[in-house]
Amino acid sequence: MRLYLDLGNSQLKWGLRQEGTWIRQGRLPLKHLDQLATEWRNLPPIRAAHGVSVAHPDLRAQVEHACLALGQAPCWHSSKPSEGGICNGYDNPAQLGPDRWMALQGAWQLQHRAALVVMAGTATTLDSLDEKGHFLGGMILPGLTLMRHSLHQSTAHLPAIAQGTYTLQARSTQDAIQSGTLAATLGALKLAREALSQKDCRVPVFLGGGHHAELSPYLEAPLHVYPELVLEGLALLLEKDQARI
Repeated sequence: MRLYLDLGNSQLKWGLRQEGTWIRQGRLPLKHLDQLATEWRNLPPIRAAHGVSVAHPDLRAQVEHACLALGQAPCWHSSKPSEGGICNGYDNPAQLGPDRWMALQGAWQLQHRAALVVMAGTATTLDSLDEKGHFLGGMILPGLTLMRHSLHQSTAHLPAIAQGTYTLQARSTQDAIQSGTLAATLGALKLAREALSQKDCRVPVFLGGGHHAELSPYLEAPLHVYPELVLEGLALLLEKDQARI
């Protein structure tokens, strides 16, 4: 049984997996990492821990300490020039966030075809993968919560909103903020998808991240939703390598 970790900008996502099946998965805000030992108290024995991290080294050290209590030091993975059948098209391949690299791995290992890989978390990333497994590049924009928080923090009168109704002709400030932030994200997604698609063939979107449920109702098929796409990619990549041994 292996433990997989995705230490992000605001949460730790983790999953316990055995023989290609997720046994347990969980999420924990970074501010509550001191509760990780308690959360993992009843986990069965693990034989390895693997993860990716974009968080501060001090936070990674907290996760490592909790893993050591389970008897395993985690192996942290980074982006490579090529791996798992994907060629990394970044000018500096090592600069690509490891979470984005593993989300790309998830899409490619699940379906060996062109895809737009969307991770909707603290930031929203839109990454393009062609039919030969070449990562062509991508975009980063503020996540939905970050956009809304920025409007509230940087203006005198715009409220912090918990929810609203999406409409292109909003008649309340709350709905206008909800609609504007969603439309900005969906517009960028549409442009990225159109640039990658063939004339009569829309590429699939692989969608993950904490805001996946907000975006998915507005996305046309083919759409594949994997809330923990980073963990999926990390697990599938390592299982593929293991099968070769």
